[in-house]
Amino acid sequence: MVGLDNFWFVLFHELGHVFLHLYDGLKFDFFDEEDGTTSDEIEKQADSFALETLIPARVWDQCLSRFAMSVEAVKNDAERLGIHPSILAGRIRKERNNYTILTELVGANSVRSQFDGDQK
Repeated sequence: MVGLDNFWFVLFHELGHVFLHLYDGLKFDFFDEEDGTTSDEIEKQADSFALETLIPARVWDQCLSRFAMSVEAVKNDAERLGIHPSILAGRIRKERNNYTILTELVGANSVRSQFDGDQK
């Protein structure tokens, strides 16, 4: 089940590679492996880029939802920040390493519908 939280993180992770590593990539080949490990420094840099771009640290430090971890707190922070709740819920789940919380907010199986040309 791919959710909106994962979509946005992966998109910004890959954009991080473009912004941070494109020039280096012209000198050598690198492949973004999908095994879930982040032991490689390049992958850690792309992860950091994604996290910081989606929710800057100074903003993240002010989010009540980091501690309350409730649907209401996530929705309130998301509205205040002008971002989708799935981005906050995904960040909380990643930091807590608990992918069973806030499942109703991550937008599971809704990525494709965001690109459906028939929606008005």
